[in-house]
Order: sequence, then structure tokens, then C-alpha cells
Amino acid sequence: MKIRQNFFLSLLALLFFVFLDFNSIHAEIVIDGELNETEWKQAQEIEDFVVTRPFSLETPTYKTKVLIYSDLEGIYVGFVNQQPMETRDRRRHNRDMLRQDYDRNVVVVDFDNKGNSAYMLGVSLSESLIDFTITNESEIDGDWDGEWFAKTSESEENWYSEFFIPWTMVSMNEQKGPSRKIGIATSRLIQHEAKYVAFPKASPLRKKFLSLLHTIEVVQSNPSRLDFYPYIVSKGDFVDDDMAYQAGSEIFFANGSGGELSVTLNPDFGQVESDNIVINYSARETFYSDKRPFFTQSQSLFEISNDWYPGFELYSIIHTRRIGARPDYDCSKYGSDSGGSDEDELQCLKSQESNNDIDVALKYTQLGDKTDFGFFSAFEHDEDFSEGKDFFAFRTSHRSGNHKIGHMITYVDRSAIDRDATVNAIDYQFTPNEIIKFDSVLMFSNSNQEKSGFGSRNAVVFEHNKKWRSGAEFYYYNDKLNINDMGYLYRNNLFSGGVNVNYTRTDFSKDSPVLSRSYSWDYWSENTADGETIDNSIVLFFMQRFKDTSSIHLNLFTDSEGIDDDITRGSLSAPFIENGKGLTTDFSFNTRIIGKWQADFNVHAQKKDRLSFTERTRRVRTGIRYFPSDNLRFYLSLSHQRTGNWFIWRSDNSYASYQSKNTTIKLNSRWYPDDRQELQLKLEMVAFTNQDGKAWTADSLGYLNSLGTSASSINSGRLSFQIRYKYEIAPLSNIYLVYTRGGNSYFDDESGTSKIYRETWRDPQSNRLVLKARIKF
Repeated sequence: MKIRQNFFLSLLALLFFVFLDFNSIHAEIVIDGELNETEWKQAQEIEDFVVTRPFSLETPTYKTKVLIYSDLEGIYVGFVNQQPMETRDRRRHNRDMLRQDYDRNVVVVDFDNKGNSAYMLGVSLSESLIDFTITNESEIDGDWDGEWFAKTSESEENWYSEFFIPWTMVSMNEQKGPSRKIGIATSRLIQHEAKYVAFPKASPLRKKFLSLLHTIEVVQSNPSRLDFYPYIVSKGDFVDDDMAYQAGSEIFFANGSGGELSVTLNPDFGQVESDNIVINYSARETFYSDKRPFFTQSQSLFEISNDWYPGFELYSIIHTRRIGARPDYDCSKYGSDSGGSDEDELQCLKSQESNNDIDVALKYTQLGDKTDFGFFSAFEHDEDFSEGKDFFAFRTSHRSGNHKIGHMITYVDRSAIDRDATVNAIDYQFTPNEIIKFDSVLMFSNSNQEKSGFGSRNAVVFEHNKKWRSGAEFYYYNDKLNINDMGYLYRNNLFSGGVNVNYTRTDFSKDSPVLSRSYSWDYWSENTADGETIDNSIVLFFMQRFKDTSSIHLNLFTDSEGIDDDITRGSLSAPFIENGKGLTTDFSFNTRIIGKWQADFNVHAQKKDRLSFTERTRRVRTGIRYFPSDNLRFYLSLSHQRTGNWFIWRSDNSYASYQSKNTTIKLNSRWYPDDRQELQLKLEMVAFTNQDGKAWTADSLGYLNSLGTSASSINSGRLSFQIRYKYEIAPLSNIYLVYTRGGNSYFDDESGTSKIYRETWRDPQSNRLVLKARIKF
């Protein structure tokens, strides 16, 4: 009752924001998707579109015209999309759903025309938006959300979109003269053909993109900007029967000369979007992206990172999820051996928090003609039995012709555990022509508790023509490299390299059902820094897209004999385990939309030779999408995995193998009552059983030896459930009402899958309701 009453009062307070007078667009062009203002007659025109997915560069089936107009308020972009009425896709989707196909128009703008970074803005026919940042030629990040506007309309022959991109959306460098030069790319996704068409002949799906943007001249304008984002949050915890309130603000000031200052006071760094469930018993940390606004605004300058594929980050010099994460604790400082008491030490152990509040964070960036620099800092709050961490970073980047070189230094003070850490990174990029791109990063780490570390990555990519691509990468990280105080590193003690070749065919006959066919061959050699073989792998990828929008993927991975030094966690008695050869196959099929339905299917099989036994994994997953209307969608996914002799580390030189079973249910539903409202339901439940355990130990030569005893079972249930209602008062001004339920429970061997699901739901570790408003002034 107490929680309900307090939430009612909080809701009344939040309703005040709804009736505030927000800034509206003051321009001659009305953003309504109609393109009927006289200004469009003066616009620059683009009509030379080619097909860029697949990268055939052929003439598109339908005509597309782009109109570009600018004034002192911003840039206006209009699309005229020829397309038969019956083939148009009007389904709505959530913001930033880039990797699924819809009828969509996209504009990419490099406001400084330097090729360092750009902003990708897109609107689907249903008026659903996407916005991303692009750095390092073609690395796309969806964490940023900007203030811009787009609407669509339709006629019998065409559908239309109309963009307004304010000059105040991002900071820009100062350019002299009566006009401003910007880099631009425009593209269109045609859903029923599964094709992207674009101008110029470039695609962010290829390694070189930003340096190939088309340069145009627009009106010179770079106004100053002051944005103020206060927020209030009310949190009700049903487990502890407790209420909490929080208020704070974020301030962004752009000086009109390329400089921007960002400050956040008493920020709410909780996320209204829940992370996916990841069961990770490996020695490697799971990487999670960040959607917190302060860490996404003007953050591209600080990006020095690399991911092998979406979801697998190799390194990131700044990993913003470190800030506000779990506090550092050294409870021994409060014990009797350190002059305290056993009671204080016990209280320290019992009162540990999972997240650290933050007092203040600030960021300043300055963009110049050739040189950019920036400063970043954040200061955590002192929690009970812990001092908050202090984070600092300074970044410079300089471009000269086809060369770009930069430096970043980060420093973290972790007083609670008497640790400080510094990382220096130097990044270099060379793009001599449209074919070659070379990247290099050097990393140096230093700490008062560790010896200095060093790491480097060097990569070259050749885009020979529209059919052939190749590349090579080489990494060296010594065993002392540690950037994890403020950044993220998948692993150190690594010396590896590889080459890859890709061939894509797109010249199929009109009668053929095939749209494109791709083959990739990769060879990768992974070793420790001392040269001991971890794995020599050969990877074959095959992908085929069909003209009806369906697709198939087939992947084959072969692994050589080698050592596993990850799983041992630095054991002195057995620093590694010997592995035999391995084989992995993976097959996926995605159907076309049939009526209101669409499905996907995946089969996965893996074999690892542990020499003393073989670890075998089999997984089947299927997903079904249902679209009863354009503004309502459901997705249900069922996955079942069995692993014979699933092998994990337990402690020191103690290991176990299990007969493992993992059954996962995912349900996602979204409803869009109108343009301002969104209701999302998200459920993920995992039943993870590991029984018939056998205990193992390893000798100094890396061979496993059975102890002849059983290992205790691991039977767990994981739950992540969220209902989120979002109301958009104005762009970047939202009210959220979020109910979250989740937990992790353990069970005995007699518990079946249904019981694990049922009991995990009944006894959650997290059960809360959050009401939040973030308003832009």
C-alpha cells in the first residue's frame, strides 16, 4: 500500500512536465512528409542511385530522388520513393532496429567533412526512427539518440519522407567562408526486394565508408546551444518494501565554434532497458553496451575500440559501463587485524552494493579543422565501506590528408583498494585510396600494483572490387597488459594473426531465385605471447540471400590442437589444459514474411576434444514473428541445448564435467498506440541443469585426471521480465513507467524445467516499479 500511494503522488508530479511549453521548430518548411513547400524547388537533387546491398552497383528497379535544402536552422532532406502501393511495408518498429528490413530512407551526414565520424539518421515508412554514429570508417554504434525530425506520406506512385536535421543536433568544427562543406550519403531500403540502394557508391557494410562520402556545400551556420535535461525518478522495491526518489540533471552547452561542454549532476545512471541474460562460466567478462545519455552524447571522439562481430568486443579503451558499476570493497580493512572489529567486517560483507552512485561527471570536446581534442571525467559517490572511484581521460586526434593519428590517456583512482591505473593508447589510420585501409593501435598500461603492459593491433583491408575483399590482422598483448580499470580487454597474453578472403556474386539471371551469394575463408592462428599454440582455426562462411527476402547461412569452424590457458585462471600448479582438435557447424534459415508471419531456424553442433573425454554440444533454436497489424508485433523464440561433458572450472585446480541441458524461452511484444506511445513486454527465462558431475584435476603437463568422485550439480533458473511504457512528450523528452522482475535461483536434481521456470518466477530477487521523467529544455 505504501508503494502504491507514493507512486500515485509521483505520477501527479510527473504530469506537470507534460503540459510544459517545449521548443518547436521555427522554419518555413513544415516537417509533415509532403514536400510541397516552395523551398524544395531550390534544393540540390540526387538521383544517381545504385544497388549497394548486395553490392552489385546495378541500376535499381525503382527510381529514388533526394532533395537537400539548408538554411540557418538546419538541413532539410526529402526523399521521393517510387514503389507500387501493394509492396510497401508499413510495420512500426522500435527505435534503432537497424538489422531488420523495413521500407526506409537513410541519411548519413559528416558535418565536419573530415571522415572522422558521421551520423546515420533513418525513418521507415511507418515513421519509426533509427539514429547511429559511425566512426573508424564503418563502425556503427546505436547507443546515441539525437534530436532531429522526420515524417512520411504516400501517394499512388510514391512514398515520401522529409527530414529536418538542426544545426544544434551535434557539435561541429568551425569552417570559414559563406558556405559549409559536409559529407553526405543517402540510401533507401526496399523491404520486399531485400535491397539497399544508395548514393554514392558506398556502404557502411563494407570496411571503407566515411572516406567515400559525397561532399556538398550548404548554408554556413554553427549556432551555440544550451540544453538542460532535468530528471526525476521514483523507485518502488517490492522485495524490500521500500521507496526511493532521485533527481538530477544533465547540461549540454555548444559554443558554436566546435566546442561542447557536458555536465551531469547527481545522475540517474540506471537503465530503463534490461540486459539480455548471459550464462557465463568462462574466465572472460561479458561485454554490455551502454544506453545512458551522458555517455552517448559527443562520445565518438573517445572511441578506440574493436569488435570482431556485433556482441563480441575485443577491446575498448573506455568502457563506460565501468562507471557506476559495483563499488570496490576491501572488508579486511575493517576487521580486527586492521584495528577494527569483526562486527564491522561482517557488516561490510553484508552491505555491499551492486551499483555505485555518481556525484558528477563532465566532458568537454573541441573540434577543429584538422585537430580534435577532448576531456572526460566522472566521480563516484562514497558508499558505505567504500570510496568511490574517480575516472579521467584526455583525447587528441589529428588528420592530415589520408593519415589520421590520435592519442588518449586514461587514469583511474580506486582508493578503496589502494589502486591507481593509467592507460595510454595511440591510434593510426591510413586510407591511401578507395581500395586500402590500414589501422594500428598501440596500448600501454601502468598501475601501482602491476608491472607495465603493452599491446598492439594492426589490420589492413583490401576492397579490390565489388566481388572480392581480403584482409589481414595481427595482435600482440603481453601478459601484463591490463586496461580493465576504465576499459575492456577480452584477454591479454595473446599473439595472434590471420587472413581472410571474401567473394560475393550478385550477377544472377532474372529467372534465378538467388539475389546474392557470399563465400568467406578465414585462417586464424592464436597463441600466447610466448608463442604457445592456443588454436589454429580455419573458418568457412556461406551466405545466400533470395529475392523473396529469405536467406540461409552456413558456417564451419575447424580447430587445431592447442592449450586452454583461459580456463585455469592462472593456476600455478596447472597453468594450462591440453586440447585436441575441434569442429563446429552452424546453419540458419530465415523465411520471408508469409502473410502476417515470419520464422527463423538455427541448428548448431560443436565438438571439443579434451583428450580425457569429448565435449559435444547440440542446439536447436526456432523463432516466430507475428504481425497482426502494422503497430503490433510479437516474437517468440525457443531454444534447447544439450552438452555432453560440459567442462568448467570450479576452483584453483579443480574442474568438473556435466551432462548439461539449457532450455530458453524468449518473448518480446511491442505495441505502438500512436506516434508518441510505446508499450513493450520482454520476457526471458532459462532453465539450466547440469547433473551427473565428475570431478577432474590437471597436472603440470596440461592433462586432465579423474578424481573418481562426483561433482555437485548446478541447476539454476534465470529470469528477466520487463514491461515498459514510454510516452514521448517531445524529442528526447520522455516519461517511462517500467516494471522489472528478475532473479537467479538454484534447485536440486529432482527439479524439472517447468518447476525451475515456475519457482524462479515466484521467488524473484529483483521486483520493482520505476517511474522516470527526463525532460529537455
